[in-house]
Amino acid sequence: MKRIKPEELTERLSDEQLEVLAEMLGETPTSTEWRECYKKLTDSQLFQVHQRRGELIDRKEQERLNAMTKEEREQEDEKWRIWYENLIPHDFHGNMGEPATLEEFKSRYGVYPSGYDENGNKI
Repeated sequence: MKRIKPEELTERLSDEQLEVLAEMLGETPTSTEWRECYKKLTDSQLFQVHQRRGELIDRKEQERLNAMTKEEREQEDEKWRIWYENLIPHDFHGNMGEPATLEEFKSRYGVYPSGYDENGNKI
């Protein structure tokens, strides 16, 4: 995959630059090159990159659907239909994404939660 260095960024991003930045944005884990580019992008440029990322995701999904046979598409539709029918809107799925321990809280937010001192001891 092509990469862009922060020095290569122009004030007005070309379509090619937007495409490469959108690909870099979608990488997991985030590359150091993307982090450096992120720091140099303006808010409007970031908006353009995120918008292009959405278009890229939509395009890949459309390609995936177009590559399916009629039987595969029917199976996919049936799978989603069953999922929606069995969906219970009030199910509790836990506090997804919230830190479960003091150390997770500290590593995420940089401080211990209220009620704890700077060493993690309960006050």
